[in-house]
Amino acid sequence: MAESNGEDAALMLLRVLPVDVAENVLSQLSLESSMRLRRRLRLAPGEPPPIAELDDALAQFFDLLRLIRRRAAMSPDEIAAEQPPPANPIDELKLIPPDQLARAMEGEQAGAISLILSALDPATVGQIIRRLPAEQRAEIALRIAKPGTRNLSLLQPLAKAVVEKTRKLRDVPSAPSQEELIQNLADMLRSFPRNDRMPVVQKLEQADPEIASRVVEKLYRMEDLLRIPDRQIQMLLGKLDVKTVAVALKGVVPTIRQKVTSNMSSRSKSVLEEESELLGSIADSVVREAQGTVLAAVRKGEEDGQITMD
Repeated sequence: MAESNGEDAALMLLRVLPVDVAENVLSQLSLESSMRLRRRLRLAPGEPPPIAELDDALAQFFDLLRLIRRRAAMSPDEIAAEQPPPANPIDELKLIPPDQLARAMEGEQAGAISLILSALDPATVGQIIRRLPAEQRAEIALRIAKPGTRNLSLLQPLAKAVVEKTRKLRDVPSAPSQEELIQNLADMLRSFPRNDRMPVVQKLEQADPEIASRVVEKLYRMEDLLRIPDRQIQMLLGKLDVKTVAVALKGVVPTIRQKVTSNMSSRSKSVLEEESELLGSIADSVVREAQGTVLAAVRKGEEDGQITMD
């Protein structure tokens, strides 16, 4: 078996440890590493790993243990002699992923950011600028576009500071974006019974109509059609244009299409099939708009008490 990487070997060993021992090991790791390994453990097969792979993981573990023990026995002078020469911070900067660099540059002045970005390749610069605050982007872009010699005496310490800040931030979870917060709120509200969910939505609409609108967009999904009783589906379809339904069903899983078509009259089903055949290639935005129309009708029906979801 090809030698696995360090995380694969760690995962292999964690799978065969007692739960309490594995948890103790995970608690000693950084937050990012422990969360990643816990996620992989949840997805790992239930049966024990193959003996050959476990032997390889153990061999890597004992090799690493021997290196640690040898280093622990070394004098400070011996350790210093083994240290590689100091890395060039600008070279280190080029190895950091754009999302981490953007996070490390939060709060910096446009001039400092522009100087740092001048040391990076255009593709990386583009990815970083997209992640920076909108009010800074134009000024930074203009500064980068201006010809001139970079101030290396200033760039070196700036690059070093950003590299060090990136290292410190690696173990600190990034704050969720507004889109993630909205998605999380929608997921939470979906788990509420209707009578508990609707008052929360109404209060949210009073407090911030824009945020409420974005939450509601994610609150109802096409798979919700599977939870609506057949008679109510028939009532819902009677309020919708068949062409809109045909577009909304573009790309959905077969069970959702079957749920809809099984509640149509023979004539409506025939029209739906004709409309579906005529669609051909269609933009995702058009499909999302049609699905939004269907889901708005679902929401209205639920608010009016005409639709109940199992």
